Amino acid sequence: MVGMQNFRSALGGFNRNDVVNYIEYLNNQHKSQVAQLNTQLQNAQEALAKAQAQPRNDELLQKLETAEARCAQLEAQLAAAGTAPTPTDTELEAYRRAERVERQAQERASQIYTKANAVLADATAKVNSAADGMKAVAAQMSTQLEAAQQQLDEATAAMYAIRPED
Repeated sequence: MVGMQNFRSALGGFNRNDVVNYIEYLNNQHKSQVAQLNTQLQNAQEALAKAQAQPRNDELLQKLETAEARCAQLEAQLAAAGTAPTPTDTELEAYRRAERVERQAQERASQIYTKANAVLADATAKVNSAADGMKAVAAQMSTQLEAAQQQLDEATAAMYAIRPED
């Protein structure tokens, strides 16, 4: 039943069962497409949620916070001793490591954000494409139903025209 449907003629229009079967077929096809698109959308949303829930970023941020807290603690101890803090090689290396960890965390977050946006854009494009297809099918069905209504009206008028006068 793909494409145009040929309905059998019946008294006063088309065969009712043919029309009903065709409408049910189109309705089932529409439901199938909607279910498929909903599944694709759900998969994309799950991928996005999974990408956003990366525990690695949280670990790196926690290490950075720990290193910064330790640095602040050491500076406070030096200030209490009455000397200005002079960074040692160990502290400088710790600071550099903390900066690297922060930079890596930011890069990883940026990559995840980019991937999630790509998945979302793809899902949006598929949903829009399916919506356009559904609109076209609905317009075609509307046109066919209007044509059937017009033919039914013409048939009714013809029946009244040939009806014997009482």
